[in-house]
Amino acid sequence: MIAKIKILVLVVCLLPGYWAEGQVSYISDINTGGSPADCKPPKNRELFHDFINAEQKKILRSDGKNDNQYTPSTDDDVNFILTRTLVSRVDALQCKIENDSAISAQDKIRYLRGLENVLKFFAANTSAKKVNPVLLPEILKAYDNCMDADVAGRSIVNVIERLPYETAMSVVKADRVTFEKNPGYRPCQNIIVFKYCERSPEQVFPILRDNPDVPFADSLIKVAARKEPMQLYNYAQANNRLGNRIRNIKDDVFVSTIARMARSRSGQQYFPFLDNIVSGKMTIEQIDEIRDDSVKYYKLLVKTQMDYTGRMLNGDTAFGYRELTEKIRKRAADVFVATINGLHEKSDEVRFRCIQPLNAEELYYLAVMTDGLIYTSSYTKGVYPLMMKKIGGRGDSLLVNLHFDHYRKFLSQAAAYNTLGDFLSSFSNHSDADDLMKAFVSKLERANGLEDGVDVADSYASIVESLPSRAAEMLKNVQLNYERNIGENNQRGIAIYNILNKLFLSADSNSRIDLTQELGIPPVYNRNWEYHLFIIFRFQHSPMTAAP
Repeated sequence: MIAKIKILVLVVCLLPGYWAEGQVSYISDINTGGSPADCKPPKNRELFHDFINAEQKKILRSDGKNDNQYTPSTDDDVNFILTRTLVSRVDALQCKIENDSAISAQDKIRYLRGLENVLKFFAANTSAKKVNPVLLPEILKAYDNCMDADVAGRSIVNVIERLPYETAMSVVKADRVTFEKNPGYRPCQNIIVFKYCERSPEQVFPILRDNPDVPFADSLIKVAARKEPMQLYNYAQANNRLGNRIRNIKDDVFVSTIARMARSRSGQQYFPFLDNIVSGKMTIEQIDEIRDDSVKYYKLLVKTQMDYTGRMLNGDTAFGYRELTEKIRKRAADVFVATINGLHEKSDEVRFRCIQPLNAEELYYLAVMTDGLIYTSSYTKGVYPLMMKKIGGRGDSLLVNLHFDHYRKFLSQAAAYNTLGDFLSSFSNHSDADDLMKAFVSKLERANGLEDGVDVADSYASIVESLPSRAAEMLKNVQLNYERNIGENNQRGIAIYNILNKLFLSADSNSRIDLTQELGIPPVYNRNWEYHLFIIFRFQHSPMTAAP
């Protein structure tokens, strides 16, 4: 269809009389109001046409070539249409402005300057990747429609509110003069704000900071609060108009609760429990009773984490879940691990005294949340044996209690500290241990981010040395998952399991797998741990980072 349009336009362009006096009679829905010969402007407006022509030429040369072609796309047909639009439709708009007897001389200058500014704005924002170049025809049509409405004394709101954000913004924000006196100009400023917030909901608070008085601010705050509660907390603390607006919302318990936290010096202590506070399961006063006791506060964090994780299994993600996990990570590191690491030269009785009040689940989170920080001896002599003792030597029961939260991180850590065999042997049913290790390497393509895949990769070197039969099963399951993803045409999964398969095979010196050739990384499993960073880098820059 596009090819037919190209041929039709080309034929029309070759017709006698198509070009005249530097202006083009464009075959479009624009009524130029006269023949091409009538498009020559009077002397006192030639300069404004020259400005427009200069902008056209700048855009044509924006690809670095002086070939009178606008080529922002890899599609030749699209480039052809955009070039004709830039040349012919802009020229047709110039003709229309000149030939419309309903437009005064001063207003003709205003609309010509407006058209120039639309082109300038388009050039700047396509260069900055803020506007898609293929929208040029739509932008020019929108400007034409706004001009028609303005000439007729009608509001431009009816035009702008129907447009997508980039198109609407390209007309309304191009300058502050062209439609300044139109009754719809100021409402359109608000429409642009709303459209931007619709398109980029994560930017609601930054945009409201600059536009706190838009009439729909409260509604946007209430919606955005549930998507970005920590942003709401931060903006509610601010001593500015947006902060005041947030704090004055009283008819939404979620917003008002966060605003109350933000006004408190202990607000960050309350925030991890946000969902339970809003739902009435917990009060700020109850948190106040224990927040200065490091052990009790940590226990409450873990209890809440287990509650939230259980809810997630039923599709109910609690507000503040990410912040809760980060708070546990920080408390585990600062209060407990820093202490037992620092006392590594003391007796075990002294060294591990601070973790004695913790139960098995609390010790589990202590371990997994401080991976990379906790010393080997802190783990093997203190945290792990105490955890297993307090769960009655039943690792399977522990994972069930925890809803298998962070289990891949735990298994990877256990492999690194050579406790994985002991942990798996504690299962009452050995087939459950087999199923767990099968799940460990399965469905990695469904995980958010890359951490689970890295945990599996990191664990293999230790497992192949201490538990070779487990390693063989891991390799087999990786290959089965690779085949499954090929069958499902899941490119993310194919990339993940292709990398894991080659990494696992490279651990065998007889495999002749050259990681440098296969994956572009140095050998991993026969080098020091720093080479594992190459695995992570490879994961982050491989095709698997694209959405499935």
